[in-house]
Amino acid sequence: MYKILVVDDEPRVSAGIRNFLLTSELNITEVETAINGFEAIDYLRMDHFDLVLTDIQMGRMSGIELMENIYMEQWNVPVIVISAHEKFDFAKKSLRLGAKDYLVKPVERTELLRVVRKALTQKELPGKSAQGEHKHIQEHSRREEWLMELVTERNLSQQDIEEITGEMGGLLQGPYFGVISIRIDYSQAGFSRQQVTLHDRKLLKYAALNIMNETLAEWDGITFNGFGHSIISIIQLSAEDMGDPQVRVHSQIQMIGQMIAMNLKQHLNAEAIIGLSTLGGGVSTLPGLLEEADTAAGRSSIHPGQKVFYYGDIAMQEHLSRGQQPPDSAQQPPPQDPTGDPSVISRITSYIQNHYRNPALKIQDISEEVHFSAAHLGYIFKRDMKTNLWDYVTALRMEEAKRLMIATDKKRYEIAYAVGYESPEHFSRMFKRVLGLTPAEFRKQARGGDRAEAET
Repeated sequence: MYKILVVDDEPRVSAGIRNFLLTSELNITEVETAINGFEAIDYLRMDHFDLVLTDIQMGRMSGIELMENIYMEQWNVPVIVISAHEKFDFAKKSLRLGAKDYLVKPVERTELLRVVRKALTQKELPGKSAQGEHKHIQEHSRREEWLMELVTERNLSQQDIEEITGEMGGLLQGPYFGVISIRIDYSQAGFSRQQVTLHDRKLLKYAALNIMNETLAEWDGITFNGFGHSIISIIQLSAEDMGDPQVRVHSQIQMIGQMIAMNLKQHLNAEAIIGLSTLGGGVSTLPGLLEEADTAAGRSSIHPGQKVFYYGDIAMQEHLSRGQQPPDSAQQPPPQDPTGDPSVISRITSYIQNHYRNPALKIQDISEEVHFSAAHLGYIFKRDMKTNLWDYVTALRMEEAKRLMIATDKKRYEIAYAVGYESPEHFSRMFKRVLGLTPAEFRKQARGGDRAEAET
C-alpha cells in the first residue's frame, strides 16, 4: 500500500492526478495534495510518503527548492517532476537534481501510470544486486594514474596538464570542477548479514565505483580509486550551470552529496562519509579541491551524526567564529546573542522570529542569511536547539495563533494569514495536528465558552 503526495498550484491538476491514482491498480491507498511547496513541507514533516509528484514552477517556492527540502526531510523519497516545459534542457536540469522522471503537461494517463509504477517498483528494490541496475564502467589503471596525478600534484606545469588531459581524450572539459571524497564503511555493508571478507570488500568497492559513475553521470562525473578504501570523484559544471539563477550552486553540491549517500545506502546497504569541495575554475585547481574535500570528510569525527560535509560550510563557520564578516556581506556587525557574543544560532533564531509570519519563508532564505548551505543549517540547528528547524518555525506560528485567538476576535482566515499560512484550511489542519484541537475548539476552551466565536 502506497501513500503519495501531489504538489501543484493548480488544484484542478492535483485533483485529477489524485483521483486517477486512487482508482489505478497500483495499490495506492492515499494521495495528499498541496497547492504549494510550503504545504508540501508541512505534509512531509507530519507523514511518510512513498512518492512525491511536483510541478517544477510554482509561485514563491519552485519545485527545485522543494526537492532540496524533500531530501532533507525524507531523503529516500523519489520525486517525479511535472511541468508545462517541454524543453529537454529543463528536463535534464530536473533529473540531475535528483528527480526520478519528468512528465510534461497535459499528462497522459498511460505515461503517468508508467512512471509512477516504475518509481514505486525501484523503491522496492533496495536489497537487490546493484549489478543489474548499473553499467559496469571499466577503470583503466593508466587513467587512474593520470587522475591521481592531477588531483595530488600541485607543481604540474600547464604543459604537463595539457599533455595529461590530452592523453585522457577530453574527459576533463569543465571549465568548473568540484572534488568529492567518499569514505565507505564496508564492515557493515551488504545485505547478507554475514561478516564482510576482504574479497567482499573488493567487490563492494567495485560496485560502489559503478554506483558513483551512474549517480554523477549528469555532472560528467569521473570516479576512481583514492588512497586506501577511499573513492574520489570529479564533477564538472559548465559556465551555464554556474550562472543558472534557479539553482544555488552550494545547494546543488549538497544535493549531489545527499544523492551519493542515498544510493550507496540503498544499493549496497553501506554507510559513507561524503566530503564535498567548493568549485574551482580549471584543472590546476584540482589538488586544492581534493584537499578541501578531504578536510570536509574529516569533520565526521567532530560531527558523528552528519554524513555529508561541504567545505564551504566549514570555511564559513571558521570565518564567523573569528568574528569576521562573511564574504560579500554588508559591512555591519553581526547580531549579538543575549550574552553579547556573536552566535550563528542566535542569528538564525533572530531571523526566524522576525520572518516566520511571512508565508514565503524558505529554509533557503535562512541559509543565505547565515551563509551556510541549507543542509548544514538544518544539521547545526537541530544539534544545538534539539529540534528540527521547520518544527521551530511551526511552533512560533502556533504560539502566535494561540495568542491571537485568546486576545483578539480575528477570524480564522485573518489569523492564518497573520501567522504565515496562505490557506486557512491548511492552517486548521496544522493547528489540529500540533495542538490536538481545531482553532474553534481551542478558542472556545481558552475562553471558557463564554464569548462568541469569530470563526468563518
